[in-house]
Amino acid sequence: MSAPTPSRHYTVALVDTRWGGHHPTYLREFTASLLRIGARAQVICRDPSGIIDSLPDGPYGDLSRHVHGHRLIHRNQGVINPHRDHDPASTLLRWKASGRAVAAAEQASGWRADLVFFCYLDSYLRFAPFPAIPSIFLGRPWSGLYFRNAHLADHDARVGSMLRRAAKGDRILRSAGCRAVCVLDERFNDTLRALSGHPVVSFPDMTDETVPACRSEAAQRIIQQAAGRRIIGLISMEKRKGLITLLRAALRAHQNNEPWFFVATGPFHQHSFSHQELQFCSDVAKRAASGEIDNLYFDTSGDRIPDGAPFNSIFTTFDLVWAAYEGFQGSSNALTKASAFHIPLLATAGECIGDRVEHHQLGRTFPEADVDACIEAIRAALAGTGPNGTPLQPRFDAYHHLHSRQRLDEVFGYFVTSAARSPIAHWMPAR
Repeated sequence: MSAPTPSRHYTVALVDTRWGGHHPTYLREFTASLLRIGARAQVICRDPSGIIDSLPDGPYGDLSRHVHGHRLIHRNQGVINPHRDHDPASTLLRWKASGRAVAAAEQASGWRADLVFFCYLDSYLRFAPFPAIPSIFLGRPWSGLYFRNAHLADHDARVGSMLRRAAKGDRILRSAGCRAVCVLDERFNDTLRALSGHPVVSFPDMTDETVPACRSEAAQRIIQQAAGRRIIGLISMEKRKGLITLLRAALRAHQNNEPWFFVATGPFHQHSFSHQELQFCSDVAKRAASGEIDNLYFDTSGDRIPDGAPFNSIFTTFDLVWAAYEGFQGSSNALTKASAFHIPLLATAGECIGDRVEHHQLGRTFPEADVDACIEAIRAALAGTGPNGTPLQPRFDAYHHLHSRQRLDEVFGYFVTSAARSPIAHWMPAR
């Protein structure tokens, strides 16, 4: 199935107030996809020039005829509580700032947005229960990618569930201007369709698959220190990514003389850990640096590793990708990247990630934070053994297709053309 090609006057404004992590990757991939299917793109974010300059080569001709950038810098911290990302005031201000940015981009480019697509829709929902908000501040047909929708698993009439949904802001999805809700975690599509009254689109969880031309210095150091041992690795260290369990597994593997080497690198998000956990990390880092623990590469001083060749150079040194998230219910494009490079994964059982790993036999799972079970899962995954003792038969290619650029083009193509059929004349421009 190939995506239909809309005419050039179909314009999508891609809006993202967030930066860092995978946000630049998503923006670049979404922009490139829109260009491939024949639409125009307005890139509205912190660094639109960086996104446009990094677009892959294509038969676009003069890019200025097809893509326009507009800079948008808006704080994502809460107004009432700066230590939280969202509160009622910050969400309203985000709608207001984005509406003004879209109007300014339209004026500068001369292109009216047929659709505004929020690359991180969650930031526009939290604590915003009134469906009229988008028409007041945006005044355009809109959609977006909803990342954290796992609370819908508890969709019932209980007061706690109702209050939680109100805090999540799902009611705003009933806005008349919403054309569809896009999700990475497809488990709750029926519930979300009933809540929003709009179509729900399963989106591919994209990743940058650039093959590095040569090994980076960091990748060479990891290979040298591993000294032929099998490598289990994690890039970007957060509590939710199971770093503490990885370190405890490394200590246990060292005691057991297992022929494995553990890697934890990239940015170290100290704020996500408790004081006691930070002390544990510090102690382990000192033991690793002194050589007391020789099966661990634990670098807490590193900056963000850009997605693409620098990231993939390290990633492809891994024999087993650590995806054992804790207290996390959503999707992860680590599965897409691992599938692209045919590297098995280790994941926490259950939720979206664990279910996908088990369904596609992408590796092995174990109960959350269970170090004994983790050691057994590592041993089985590296041996290529499934839970029932039979050989694992990873369906890397099938999983990768579901989250590929081809699939992104199909989804965007059908979504954009169907959204653009809806009349927009009755929508007043945002001011």
